[in-house]
Amino acid sequence: MIRELQDKSGATIDVTDEQEEGKTVIRLSGELEEIERAKVLLARIYQDEARSPQKTNEDAIADEFEIPEDKCGLVIGARGSKIREIQADTGVSVNVGSRDTAMLGMIKVTLKGDKDRCADARKIILDLISDADNDNQEAEPGYSDTITIPLDMTRKLIGPQGATIREIQDESGAQVDVARRNTAVNGMIEVTLSGPKECCESAKNLITNLVEESSHPAETVLMMIEESMCGLIIGARGAKIRGIQDNSGASIRIDKRNEARDGKVQVTITGTAQQCTDAKEEIEMVIEEGGSKEPKNRSFDGGDFTIQVYVPETRCGMIIGRGGSKIAEIQQKTNTRVDVNSRERDERGMCLVTISGVEDKCKEAEEIVMGIVNEEERDRGERSERGPPTERGSMDIWVDTSCLGRIIGKGGIKIREIERIYKVKIDVKKDVVEENETKVVLIGTKDDVLATRDHIYDIVDEEL
Repeated sequence: MIRELQDKSGATIDVTDEQEEGKTVIRLSGELEEIERAKVLLARIYQDEARSPQKTNEDAIADEFEIPEDKCGLVIGARGSKIREIQADTGVSVNVGSRDTAMLGMIKVTLKGDKDRCADARKIILDLISDADNDNQEAEPGYSDTITIPLDMTRKLIGPQGATIREIQDESGAQVDVARRNTAVNGMIEVTLSGPKECCESAKNLITNLVEESSHPAETVLMMIEESMCGLIIGARGAKIRGIQDNSGASIRIDKRNEARDGKVQVTITGTAQQCTDAKEEIEMVIEEGGSKEPKNRSFDGGDFTIQVYVPETRCGMIIGRGGSKIAEIQQKTNTRVDVNSRERDERGMCLVTISGVEDKCKEAEEIVMGIVNEEERDRGERSERGPPTERGSMDIWVDTSCLGRIIGKGGIKIREIERIYKVKIDVKKDVVEENETKVVLIGTKDDVLATRDHIYDIVDEEL
């Protein structure tokens, strides 16, 4: 049923083990429209259940049976995902005993609920185990190997949200299990490889190469790029720069635009010699492809004409665009230099935008900038004519924990400024962290929430 609801709504539905006031907590994630659709579908199911004849407690039973201890992980799933799926599909409470309660290698499973539904849940669990046993019989004889790696390499091996370890498993065909950090001895931690022998050997080589590459002294390559190319290299919400980093294995940092010197911005590439070379080549390719859309000898020094205009603070982000993409587009189209200075304001709190270049091109750029500003005024007028504001909602996003400081600011000054500009509530869940990413909840109207999300991603992209 959960999969059906996810397919219909497009949202991710997570039935948790948490309880609030006797009710199960269900988490929804995705686009705002998808979340709203999921809410409606869940509400309908709840209403239908409420209308249907209620079963008495006499219909509820407790069914107990045992499963092999080594199959517990199969039934529970990653972070409890499989057991929650079984509970959601059958409506039965499923409890798998802890490993310290095992007797003769067997663990007790307890099902509570309607008799027929308990039978369904029991069949699902036993089928899971049976399928796994059949797969093992068809596969080559079992084999396992244990290697040790430095404790500080575990995060590198696992990767963002488990991406690296999944890639190693997919490429090698072996199962890779990293021991808990508190089991480390002398700064070394065990990694267990299981599966066919050649698959384990392949995984061992991949892990060994990863450790060796990371242990080599990192090299640093510096390159200067046109300020207008920053948006192209970063891409929408950092997609392009993350792709370059993933492809090359190098770490890339682009200086802030306000640190530009003579229209040039420094790019710092860190990694092995080969990684740095690969990353530099990819960046040069992006610049060449982006630059092919305009004359190669383009320069902002073609004229000394300057126009200064003041724009509302709320439009600065739209003029700059995601990762600087919009301002780069304006500069490329008009062959001018456009600088947005959100710190320099007039008595009305308006931000300064400076346009420099040839006179007619500057005026063309000014028209584009003012068009963006006027578009907001038209939107305000349309919203006021439509009547009351749209319904408020919430959206969960995940932000690299190391970037939270840039979003919150000293004493919370930055996050309060974002809330004031975009008219939203931002709730940073510092206690909800997964794979170096912290959950952030945005609350407001759909447009304001989406604009805030893009602004926060831009801040993160600058840090990357």
